[in-house]
Amino acid sequence: MSPDANEPDGPIEDGRPDAVDAPRRAASARFEVGAREDAGLRDALDPATQSLGEALRLSYRILQLGILALVVLFLFSGFQSVKEGDTGVKTLFGAIAGAEGDEQLQPGFQPFWPYPVGDFVVFEQKRTIRLDRQFWPSARQQGDVAQKTTDQQINSATAESGLAPGRDGYVLTRDGDIAHAQIEAEYRVADAVRFLRSTSPQSADRFVTSILEQATVEAASTLTLGELTETRDLLGPAIRERAQRSLDRLDTGIELALVRGIERSAPFSVQNRLRDVQTARENAKSSVEKARQEAGATLTSIAGGQVYVDLLTLIRQYEEDLGAGRTEAAEAVLAQLGARMEAPDVGGEVARTVQRAKASEASLRARLEREVERLESLAGTDGAANMQVVRQLWLDAVREVLENPQAEIFSAPNVLGALSLRMQSSNEVMQARREAEAQRKKAEQERKNAGGFYAPNSEQIFIGKPGRRLKRDASGGVGR
Repeated sequence: MSPDANEPDGPIEDGRPDAVDAPRRAASARFEVGAREDAGLRDALDPATQSLGEALRLSYRILQLGILALVVLFLFSGFQSVKEGDTGVKTLFGAIAGAEGDEQLQPGFQPFWPYPVGDFVVFEQKRTIRLDRQFWPSARQQGDVAQKTTDQQINSATAESGLAPGRDGYVLTRDGDIAHAQIEAEYRVADAVRFLRSTSPQSADRFVTSILEQATVEAASTLTLGELTETRDLLGPAIRERAQRSLDRLDTGIELALVRGIERSAPFSVQNRLRDVQTARENAKSSVEKARQEAGATLTSIAGGQVYVDLLTLIRQYEEDLGAGRTEAAEAVLAQLGARMEAPDVGGEVARTVQRAKASEASLRARLEREVERLESLAGTDGAANMQVVRQLWLDAVREVLENPQAEIFSAPNVLGALSLRMQSSNEVMQARREAEAQRKKAEQERKNAGGFYAPNSEQIFIGKPGRRLKRDASGGVGR
C-alpha cells in the first residue's frame, strides 16, 4: 500500500439505488492488488462491505427513531399536573397566556407548550405566617444562658428591667400604655394574575408580613390596654380589616382569610400585678357567690322554699308606701303581708314565729277570760262579803310573796317598832338573786332571738315606746 497507488476500479456501493455520486477527497491510502491475488481479495471484501453498509443503515434508522422520540418528549414536556391547593398561570414567551378572566390555573392536568416556548408558574394558594417576635419581648435577655418561657419572663420581669428598642417588640395602645402581641395570619391568593403582577411567590410572605406589621400598629392604637388583653380577641379583626384594605389598594390579589392575636399581654413587669388582681377578682367572685348561696339558704330557712321572695316584695312595697305617705296603701300591703305569712306553704322561722304568736295570743286570751270571769264573780258581792274577798286577796298576795324562794322574813318585838334596824341578807339569798337575774336576762335574750325574723328597719320598732309604728293607721312614728 502506497499513497501513489491507483484507486480500485469502481466505487463501493452504499446500498441505496438512488444514491447520487458526490465528489470525493483524495485517497490517503490505496490497496495494490496483484494479478494473482485480485480475485480472492475481491471475494473477501464484498461481505465486509455489505455488513458495514447494513450497520450504517440500522444506526441511521435508530438515530431517526431517537430523534422522533425526543421531538415527541419535547412536545409533551409542556404538559403538567397542578396539585390540589396549588394555583398559578401559564406563560407564553414570558407573557401570561389564557383568555381574560380565565388565566388562573385550576387543579388537574394542564396541557401547554413546552419550555422555553411556554411555562407554568405554580405556587401554594394558601399560606400561614406568624408575627412572633415583632411585637413580643425577646426571650433572651443580656446574661441569659438559655431562652426563657413566657411564664419565666413574667416572673422575672421588674419595673427596672425595661424594654430595649431593636431587641424587644411592643405596641402602643389608645391610652398610651405599652402592650405585647403575637399575631397569626392565613392568606390565600384569590387572583394569581394580579398577584404575579404585584409581587412574586418568593417574596409574598415578606410582603404580607410588612402589611400586617403596619396594620398591627394602627389597630393597637385604637384599643385600650384592657380591650386589647381581654378574653375576646378584638385585635385580630381590627388588623385584618386594615391589612386587607392595604392589600386591595395595592391590587395584590391576596385575601386574608384569618387574622388573630394568639398572645396578647400587658408589659411583663405589670403582668405580675395583674395576676394578683385577677386572683383577687376571682376570689371576690367566689365570695360573692358563696354569700349569695348562704343568703338564699338563710332566707329559705326563714320562710321556706321560695316564699321569701313574696315576703320581701311585700315588705319593700310596704316600706315604699309608708315612706311616701300612702297610708291606706301601706295598710293594705300590711294586711296582705300578714295573710301571706299565715299561708299554708310558709315554713321555716316565719311559720314558727306565727305559731308562737298564735299560741301566745290563745294563752293570753284564755288568761284574760279567766280574770274577767273572776272579776265578774267578785263584782256582785255585798259589803260584808266584799271585805271577806279583800282579806282573801290580801292573804293570797302575802302567800305569793312569802313563797318566793328569794324572800327573807325578819321578826322583831313590837316594842322595837319605833326603832330603825339595818339588816343584811344572807349570802345564799344574795347569790340566788344574782343567779335569778342572770337567768331572767338570758331568757329575755333567748326570747328576743327566737322571735326575730327578717324585717327592714326592725331596730326602729320598740314595744311600749315611740318607734316606727305608734298607731295602726300609720299616723305616727319615726317613719312619719
